[in-house]
Formats: sequence, structure tokens, C-alpha cells
Amino acid sequence: MSDAARTRHWKASPAGTVAGLVTVAGLLLAATLDMRFLLLSAVGTFGPGILRELGWLRDQDEFQRLAAYRAGYHAYLAGGFVAVAAVAALQAGRTEIDGPALAAALVLAVLWLTWLFSELLDFFGPQRAVSRTLVVFGSFWLLFVVLGHITEPAALLMEGLVALPFFVLAWTAGRWPRATGVALLLIAAGTVILFGFLRTAHLDHQKALVRALTFVVFEVPLLASGLALARAKAPAGAEEAVEE
Repeated sequence: MSDAARTRHWKASPAGTVAGLVTVAGLLLAATLDMRFLLLSAVGTFGPGILRELGWLRDQDEFQRLAAYRAGYHAYLAGGFVAVAAVAALQAGRTEIDGPALAAALVLAVLWLTWLFSELLDFFGPQRAVSRTLVVFGSFWLLFVVLGHITEPAALLMEGLVALPFFVLAWTAGRWPRATGVALLLIAAGTVILFGFLRTAHLDHQKALVRALTFVVFEVPLLASGLALARAKAPAGAEEAVEE
């Protein structure tokens, strides 16, 4: 492709121009008034991309979309590596994550989970991806329970039963995806209320980061799986098997 063609392809769209102005305005206001204005920059920087992924904004051609996807993958690699390096450097000589490293760990968790679910959903499809995710979650839970209560049969049995819904839902995901998706969303909503994720009073920065990280690691997979299945359709073979 010639340089002239590339220049023509990269001509700024009206949406891109507005987004750039919003980003600059947010940076200036954050630097002069309040850092909360960085949220305005976030809208300008990431808003158009989110709208394009949702299909609500169609201002790019195929070349621009491919370039954007490649740039996004590069950003994932660079951001993930820097986040890991930051956590390792800040927590050197220790075995737990706290303090400023929590912020880097939160960014890393968001990056990794976003990449993982995007990869699994594109490669396997919603049913198989969610089924495998639930099996992994259930297996890890069982492993932790066994290691923690190997000498306590009663506790091992009771806490081990918590893993049963993961395996049941992994099986139903392929047969009744929408019902399973709704169940996962209800479970996510219930655990959000049960574990008090909505209670934010009297939280300092440290506790807020811990809660945010816990939410991303445990609740986001449930929400993402539920939403993916709620939009999926049961395979024809599964419906015929149910009727028989």
C-alpha cells in the first residue's frame, strides 16, 4: 500500500476529532483543577473504541480496524509486562500483595481476564468456553478445600459441596445456555450482596483496592460467563436430546 493510500486511510473522522478534543480537555482540567477529570480523558480515549466494539460507531475501514486490533494487542503485552514488573519490584522480598502494588495487580487482573475471555469465547464459542471456565473454577476450589481440610472430613465435605454448582452449570451450559447464563448472573448478583461489595462506607484506599481486586477476580468471570451464555443459543442436537 502506498504512503498516499495510508494517509488517506488514517484521515481523522469526526468522532476521532471530538474524542481527541475531549481527551486533551480532560488532561488539562486534571492538571489544573482535579485529577477526577481524568475520567473525561478516559471517555475520549477509550469511548470510541468501546462504541466500535459494540457496533454503534462505524467510522473505520478494514485497514484501520486491523491496525487498531494489532495496536491493542501490543498495548496488552506492554501493559501486562509493566504491571507484572511493577508488582514484582514493589513487593520484592515479600510473599503478599499490598500497598501500591495492589493498584498494579488490579490493572493486571483486568488485562489478563479480558484477554482470556476474549480468546476463549472467540476460539471455543460461549458454551464450551464457559463450561471449561466453570470446570477450572470448581477444580481450583476443590483443590483449596482438600489442602485446607484434608484432616477434617466434615469440613472437607461441607466446603467441597460448594464446588458442585460449578460442575453442574458446566454441564448445563452446553444444553441450556440461556438458562445457565441467567443462573450465573443471579449467582453473581447474590454473591455481590452476600459479600458486601456494594458497601463502600469507611473504606480506605487499601481496602478499596482489595475489594476491587476481589470483585474482578471472582465476580467478573461469573458476570462475563452469564452474559455470554444469556446471548447464546442452544445447539440443535441438545434441543433434540432434551425432547427425546
